[in-house]
Amino acid sequence: MSASPEHGSMEFANAVEADTPPEHYLVSHGKSGGLGSFTAHMSQVLRRGDRVVIDSPRGREVGTILCAASVRQSRMLGAIATGSIVRPLAAGDATALTELRATEQRLFEAGRELARAQSLPVEVLDVDVLFDERAILQYVGPQETPLDEFARTLSQAFHLDIRLENLALPKESAELHDHGCGKPDCGKTAGGGCSTCSTGGGCSSCGTGATNLRPYFAHLRTQMEVKNRTSLV
Repeated sequence: MSASPEHGSMEFANAVEADTPPEHYLVSHGKSGGLGSFTAHMSQVLRRGDRVVIDSPRGREVGTILCAASVRQSRMLGAIATGSIVRPLAAGDATALTELRATEQRLFEAGRELARAQSLPVEVLDVDVLFDERAILQYVGPQETPLDEFARTLSQAFHLDIRLENLALPKESAELHDHGCGKPDCGKTAGGGCSTCSTGGGCSSCGTGATNLRPYFAHLRTQMEVKNRTSLV
């Protein structure tokens, strides 16, 4: 029995649709397991597990394709992380990635040593060095700890734009800090060092006011238990 013309047209339409590359993909990125919906303007279809270069809210970095994203998923994840897929990871990127991983290890060790030398009540947990001369330093510690000099010292030593991410804060409160408000008279340097700003307390130009630390300490204890580390509080 031959297929009807309508049935044949539907099969053809489905085949064309299946070969059309999706415009959005769910992509995981970063050592802390970031997830977002990223746009892709390319002719090839990306598959689960493909590694890609992305422009994320953190900067240019490597991500891994999870699946094509629906419009609903893209809208749900838009508030968490959005960006674009630049290109699939190329064979020539291997050398650059090797160098980035080596820099991450050196920056991790230097950060922990510097925190001890400056008697800071923080613990450096991990480092992500991105393609665009940025580094995300992940740590746990009290929100009000002054880290301008810490970030500036590391920035000058490694010639990187150091961003700090406090993993002890609740997810909705966590953000990357470059220690500069961006005002013309801010005094911000390449690695931070805003002369009028402080994290967590009363900066009139940046608008960061005092916060209730009780939720922070409760979250910090949970983080420490999960990571099997000695609590800082």
